[in-house]
Amino acid sequence: MKLFNNKLLTFIITVSIILMLVIAFTAGGRTRPTAIEGALGTVLNPIQNVFYSVGEFFSGSFESLFQIKGLKQENEILKEELNRLQEENRKLIQFASENNRLRSLLGFKETNEELTFIAGANVTGVDPGNWFDVYTLDKGSKDGVQANDAIIWGNGYLVGRVIEVGSNYAKFMALVDQRSSVSIIVDRTRDLGIVSGSSDDEIIAVMPIEADIAKGDEISTSGYSTFPKNLYIGKVRSVEKQERKLQKLVHIDPAADFKRLEEVYIVRGSSQ
Repeated sequence: MKLFNNKLLTFIITVSIILMLVIAFTAGGRTRPTAIEGALGTVLNPIQNVFYSVGEFFSGSFESLFQIKGLKQENEILKEELNRLQEENRKLIQFASENNRLRSLLGFKETNEELTFIAGANVTGVDPGNWFDVYTLDKGSKDGVQANDAIIWGNGYLVGRVIEVGSNYAKFMALVDQRSSVSIIVDRTRDLGIVSGSSDDEIIAVMPIEADIAKGDEISTSGYSTFPKNLYIGKVRSVEKQERKLQKLVHIDPAADFKRLEEVYIVRGSSQ
């Protein structure tokens, strides 16, 4: 047993000395490998390259997956923010448009104190059988509205007259309705005429053949009807002379946009 222990100790010491010599030899700043090291390097280097490339591939793939996931989350956040900003912008545009319309109406009211303003009203509907010729308002007899009251829009543009009144609603016929009829005056020459609606979303005036009227002339109410005087109607687009009928047919583009009526004012007619 003692002999075995001596042999084991001798083996351990011998191996330790050999390892120390190897370490000392390899730490001496060699620049060329030994024949055995070279052979091992030749065999193991391609295998090492493969394992290194595979490791790099999986490392890059996992990193890309995490980046894609992060980009998707960021993209969702940006989409939500964009939707919120678009909705806010839509509301701001809507408020600005409504404010401009109300300011125009208010400005007209303040500069036309001779008119009797009954109420401001919102358009709540259009009669389906008449396309855009008859409109419903959210004001009625309890607000002082009466039949034949004038309806104005924007900066005092005449759009029609009240034809039906309920306690909390009223209906008005637009100027473009073929049944409408309004006494008008040419602002430039003070010639008189009558306008009515047509099926082409315009209004047409019939005037004496000697009337002095031309393209671009502005047309207003004359005051010789239920409408107040000097409510702006529109501008002359064309004049057609009808010799046989001894009259002129005048096509007028209305100032009011009948497809975009929202807020209007109800004004008491001159003969009421």
